[in-house]
Amino acid sequence: MRIVLVGGIAALGEEQIRKRLRRPHEIIRVSASEISDRLEAIRTADVIVGWPLTAELAANARKAKLIQAAGAGVDGLPFELLPAGVQVANTYHHETSIAEYIVMAMLAMLRRPSGYDARLREGNWWDSCIWGQAPRLAVLEGQRALFVGVGHIARETAKRTRAFGVRNAGVSRSPGRTPENFDRVVGYDTWKEELAEADFLVPCCPLSPATEGLIGAPEFERMKNSAYVINTARGRVIEERALYEALRDKRIAGAAIDVWYDYPEDPEERCPPSKHPFHELPNVLMTPHVSAWTQHTVEGRMRDIAENINRAAGGRPLINVVYVSPR
Repeated sequence: MRIVLVGGIAALGEEQIRKRLRRPHEIIRVSASEISDRLEAIRTADVIVGWPLTAELAANARKAKLIQAAGAGVDGLPFELLPAGVQVANTYHHETSIAEYIVMAMLAMLRRPSGYDARLREGNWWDSCIWGQAPRLAVLEGQRALFVGVGHIARETAKRTRAFGVRNAGVSRSPGRTPENFDRVVGYDTWKEELAEADFLVPCCPLSPATEGLIGAPEFERMKNSAYVINTARGRVIEERALYEALRDKRIAGAAIDVWYDYPEDPEERCPPSKHPFHELPNVLMTPHVSAWTQHTVEGRMRDIAENINRAAGGRPLINVVYVSPR
């Protein structure tokens, strides 16, 4: 089969994919910037792996049996442009990494290690127990976390926050069943009533027309001034300006933001992640979309990708199928 690896993530995993294939295949790399110039490779590919999965790619995947995303998200792929019979699959393995990031962010915002580290490097013992002053720091035990979505990431995170004594609530389109490590699950029709009690608001839902801008100024108005937001889902689940203003005006206590509104097109490009100056706010932990990006995640994803190529070559059912184009 002819396999086309699109973009840097798929190219990064080429060696891991190759060593897991059960028979030889032709493998071609196409960088994200080359898609328009390499359409012949796309048109003749039996399998397309990677990201970005663009409209141009979808319209030209004429021979493909499988379009395999290099991660969980397929929100940029226009299914209506795909040829008949092609299967679209994704892959996960990011749950552990993101769950650890969320717990790290909770602890960092409550215990503020970076601030103390910076001051003590200058000889400043501000807030130390040696002065006998009232402590400022809180603990995770007894805090309330509200997870918007109760899928893979939320369940893995809830397992860890439960160990710290956090009370976990979830929001689901099917609120009838409460997953393990959750105290309760509510529907999207009543979820905003939970905001007043939440110490941490953690979106874990995919980006869709229903969730874009789901959290905005009205939602922040319902939250406690001491509450925090942790976003590892998609930037546009939270309305950009509303988030900035809520943080700037101390409407909420702080946020850890790993997913953004503006992204660079080249590794060397300097690109602010938002049109608003989040970087000027001291109550924001900013990271460049790395919460899932660990060795653990990549190794698991490449195993899945190789397995699906092997299955496609052998005519066997694929794993993690999210869409089958009608014949």
